Amino acid sequence: MEKIKEIFHNVLGIDKKLVNDNLSYQEYEKWDSLKHLQLVSAMEKRFNIELDTDDIIAMENVGKIREILKKYGVQE
Repeated sequence: MEKIKEIFHNVLGIDKKLVNDNLSYQEYEKWDSLKHLQLVSAMEKRFNIELDTDDIIAMENVGKIREILKKYGVQE
């Protein structure tokens, strides 16, 4: 989870303490469509993966992101 928190901090400028499974796209104003793509890009680079389009669309909150990353073998 620390690596994910770091990505959210770097892309969105959010305090790492505020990053939890419930943090969602619709509830955090700075998490817009452009930032979403930047988050995806940062995750792909950090974890050396290529996310499927359906998974990118499904990334609506941190909990879902963690679930999706597990499918790609990302260990936290």
